[in-house]
Amino acid sequence: MKFTRVRLQNIFAYHGTINFDFSVTSQSRNVVLIWGRNGMGKTSFLNAVKLLFTGIAEKPFRTVGFPPVALNEKQYLLGDGARWSGLINRSARRKAAVLKETVETFVEITWTDQGEREFTAQRWWQTEGDNTTSGVYVDFDGNRMAGDPAEDFLEETLPRDLVKFFFFDGEDIKSIAESSGTLQKDINLLLQLTFVEELAEEVRKVADERRLRGMQTELRRKVDDALASQRSIETSIFELEEQLVAIDDTLTSDGLDLRKLEIRRANLSSGASELQREALEVQLKKLNKQLESCVGEISTELPLDIPLVANLRILKRVRDEVEVRIAAGGSAEANFVRQVDAQLPGWVAEAAPDMTPEDVSGVARYLSGKLNGALSISNAGPGAFPAADVFRIEKMRRVVEHWSAAGSERQNKYVRLLQLATQTKTELTEVTEALLKLEVGAQGNLEEYREVVNKIEELRDKEARLNQQKGVSTTKLAELKQQRIDIAETIIRLQASQNQATTEMEESRFATSISKALNEIALKLKDATRVELEELLNDRFRRIISHPLIKRIGIDDTYVLTFYEESGRAIGRTSLSSGMKQLAATALLWAMKDSADRDIPVIIDTPLGRIDRENQDHLLKAYYPALAKQVIILPTNAEIDGRKRALLEPRVAEHYLIENSTGDAAEVKRGQALVELV
Repeated sequence: MKFTRVRLQNIFAYHGTINFDFSVTSQSRNVVLIWGRNGMGKTSFLNAVKLLFTGIAEKPFRTVGFPPVALNEKQYLLGDGARWSGLINRSARRKAAVLKETVETFVEITWTDQGEREFTAQRWWQTEGDNTTSGVYVDFDGNRMAGDPAEDFLEETLPRDLVKFFFFDGEDIKSIAESSGTLQKDINLLLQLTFVEELAEEVRKVADERRLRGMQTELRRKVDDALASQRSIETSIFELEEQLVAIDDTLTSDGLDLRKLEIRRANLSSGASELQREALEVQLKKLNKQLESCVGEISTELPLDIPLVANLRILKRVRDEVEVRIAAGGSAEANFVRQVDAQLPGWVAEAAPDMTPEDVSGVARYLSGKLNGALSISNAGPGAFPAADVFRIEKMRRVVEHWSAAGSERQNKYVRLLQLATQTKTELTEVTEALLKLEVGAQGNLEEYREVVNKIEELRDKEARLNQQKGVSTTKLAELKQQRIDIAETIIRLQASQNQATTEMEESRFATSISKALNEIALKLKDATRVELEELLNDRFRRIISHPLIKRIGIDDTYVLTFYEESGRAIGRTSLSSGMKQLAATALLWAMKDSADRDIPVIIDTPLGRIDRENQDHLLKAYYPALAKQVIILPTNAEIDGRKRALLEPRVAEHYLIENSTGDAAEVKRGQALVELV
């Protein structure tokens, strides 16, 4: 594939239609330099080319900023405020709003394949106000594919997951050297190692279908249930892994902020006397302990007692009313009724000897009720309990008398505790303020220091919560992975218990053996490719850098890089500089591209990044000319000066210069460079 033309219209920093002619590149002059200062539009060019192949339907291709945030399609197209200006050029939108016109936006690339056949692909958007429509098409041999067929063609030409390996920012690729295995799937796809595995998986599915058809109904039902559980577990595992990735991203971002705040706090600190600080911190601990004890006692006892100790006057009135009711119940009439109650059963039995004991008791209860009713009416007065039972009133009196005696004491106790808590809190505030003033020294810095300390505490609290959540999720993830193993064993056991040797079962066994053989082939192919890739990596690394510390770079099954010294001892990746990681990732990308043998142009923004001068020279002389048949570089004058340009100039086919006076009106001048040769 060779790009012959790239056209951009009203996209990102480009207002109007901009043309880049890359047809002039050749085997001997395979490099194009697109110059521009920061903010001119180089990254806009790179992102536009990416979008032709990726589109914006999937969330990763709408992710912007740091920490990364995935926007919805409307936000990505039209912007979300200060963080993202939008895919549709702002100047074009403003002009269209005034003229009440539609904004036409597109990225279009024309290329030729090895047979010199020409293809033109365009991804377009039409915007009117806040409403946007979009589409994609590919023209070839006078025919046009649009919609899904065009998307499928672009995916076959350059799979969207592989775009990052061909069009990238030089400073971002060091993440490949730091990868912990997350790129395994994409690298396998790039190296064309997935076909055999995918074929084995399809054959396995056929085998499973045949096996299920040959199973008994009950056994099939059990297998279906187990498979449903397996899918549910897989979904939960995926969600937890996504959650853990999000937590790690947040912890990384917050960790950077926390380190900045701690540095600022240290800068604001006055370096106070340790003796003074120790004395205040001892006092602070003592007051905190005293407040904790006081609050604990209040929160334990007060909620139970508060209804009574807060209403002692009402309690006294209740006590007076109870005494009135008890006095009424102790009258001569009340005593007479109680004596009659005791004698009534005997009197009734004596008057009617023929009555059964049950009838005697019933008549006695009836007469007793009448007497007590008459007594209640005669004793009823203006009090609060005129009709209450005397025995219940007696119990109430015991409770009321207890709280009448103890209530004031309890009330005073809680008042003292609350006063002590308030006083302790005030002293805590004073000691804390004294610590702050002692730590900061200058009064002018006190407010900023207090704000920094508060932010540090907030971040630490958030970090603790996230780590706790991470621990819970990690434990749950381990449990789910064990469940996945258990359910897989259950499925195998259920399938193995099938006794019917049907035709489907025979076909299933045959297909299973084929799938197993294909998987073994895939493993051997991966091993062979990994060995080849490791050899290529070390060769390419030596071409661009000669490092006294690193003797060899190893690649494991998940494409994680390990760096080794001359002695064979592994070097910790975290101890390597960002520039060294960028060089290692650069060599790996070069090796992968050569191993995959994919004829795709390479576009690199920020090509030299944090790499030192000597290694920059190695890249300019040995890397870019040999990387691909067509290499498009987007440098600033700080990255490539006149001396460095002279190293690369023999391989340069064309120069473009991007100028942009407003930030969203980029203009392109052909044949011009940002620096002159020296």
